[in-house]
Amino acid sequence: MRIDRPGPTPETLHAWLSAAPARVTDLRKALRERDRLGQELSRIRRDVRRLKAVCWGVVGLLGLVALLSALAASRVFLPAEVDEIRARRFIVVDDRGTTRVQLGLLGEEGAGLELADSRGVGRAAIAVRPDGAAAIEMLGEERHPRVTLEVLPDGSPRLELRGPDEMSTVTVGVRRDGAAHVLLADHHGQHRSALTITPGGSPGLTLNDETGTPRLGLTVAPDDWSEMDLYDRAGALRLGLSVSPHGAPVIGFDDNAGRRRMLIGLFLDGKPTLDFFDQRGVARLLMTLRATGTPRLIAVGRKSQIIWEVP
Repeated sequence: MRIDRPGPTPETLHAWLSAAPARVTDLRKALRERDRLGQELSRIRRDVRRLKAVCWGVVGLLGLVALLSALAASRVFLPAEVDEIRARRFIVVDDRGTTRVQLGLLGEEGAGLELADSRGVGRAAIAVRPDGAAAIEMLGEERHPRVTLEVLPDGSPRLELRGPDEMSTVTVGVRRDGAAHVLLADHHGQHRSALTITPGGSPGLTLNDETGTPRLGLTVAPDDWSEMDLYDRAGALRLGLSVSPHGAPVIGFDDNAGRRRMLIGLFLDGKPTLDFFDQRGVARLLMTLRATGTPRLIAVGRKSQIIWEVP
């Protein structure tokens, strides 16, 4: 079913036509404003593009200046080839920041290199002491020196081994005059044994008691006499056994003052002898055998003259 709408009245149509010019004018103003805003937006976009270009140019220029400055500085402070690096101390650390290597100066201008384990505890060191001695030390876990190898200021080398209590137990050295020695010490640090070689090349062995007093000595003298000496607790020689370079054996007995009082020996021809000495070291009574096997007894006076002889 179709229903027809009523048409506009003449008054309504007249009012609409009367307002049309004003609406057209407003529309034209809106279009002109839109065109003006579009032009303004285009101008702003052009200005922004120009500003970006200027900024990138400035950034590039600053980067070029920084690069040239860095190259110039690297030529001054970090030359392509470095002849030497000067410093007073170097420290090397591991990934955990633990100091593992130290190289630098010691007190009073000594120099040293120290190597540490993973805990930072020093275990090895090389040092030049202020007095000029050079040393290499190897340390235990308690950071006490256990092995020391050094060259003293006079040029004498020395090797020292220490126990856990820091006591020196073994010392090996060569003195400036060429004499060499090996010293063994007990846990109290007392020397108990010494193996030596004199500058002339004569070897010797000395054994000490717990107080460090010599009690037994073995040596080969420069004149090729081989000797064994026994000492008392005071360190005085009491008994000496020796063999001459030609093979004649001799046993000597000394008093507590170290004076020879009796001697037993064999001559090169095999004849035995027994000699007694006074406090001055003068032989006063001699017992021996003649070549024929006959015993012989000789008494000597204070002036070393024979005062009695049998037979």
